[in-house]
Amino acid sequence: MRSFPRRTRCFTATLALAVTGASMQGCKLSSDTSLPPFTNPANVTFATPTGVTLASMTRVNEAVYTQDFVIGTGRTVAAGDSVVTYYTGMLSTGFVFDTRQSPSTPSAFRLDTVSVIKGWVEALPGMKVGGKRKIVLGPGKAYGYNTARDAAGSIIIPSNSVLVFDVEVLQAIPRP
Repeated sequence: MRSFPRRTRCFTATLALAVTGASMQGCKLSSDTSLPPFTNPANVTFATPTGVTLASMTRVNEAVYTQDFVIGTGRTVAAGDSVVTYYTGMLSTGFVFDTRQSPSTPSAFRLDTVSVIKGWVEALPGMKVGGKRKIVLGPGKAYGYNTARDAAGSIIIPSNSVLVFDVEVLQAIPRP
């Protein structure tokens, strides 16, 4: 696996968030490489508004959990597809940091690690168009130790955060 210097990772993460309208702060170069382990979603208490009960979810891997609420009837999503979604993203506390719901314009992106966080690439394949899924992502599959801030500079995603997403797939277009 190819490893990029920290400066490159921070720039890439900042660029990815800039495309979605968010901003990143906290990418500082340092010789200190001793970071605590990522927060394990299994050790987090989820606030009631998240609707998360890990015991009723499917564990995809150590940091990704899914639960289908509506099974779609359309095309099955595959890695690399271009997908159109409505979603709400929140912290385990229930704080909503981003949302794209009807009647707003849905979010469209290619399902690859260049366009979205790794957890989405691992959690969305297998869904069918029209389906709704809850996704829990540990920080290693989301923003890691980066801190995301809004335009006013307020922290919206703290470092090492477990994230919860409610996702509805509206369209899935196969990679050409």
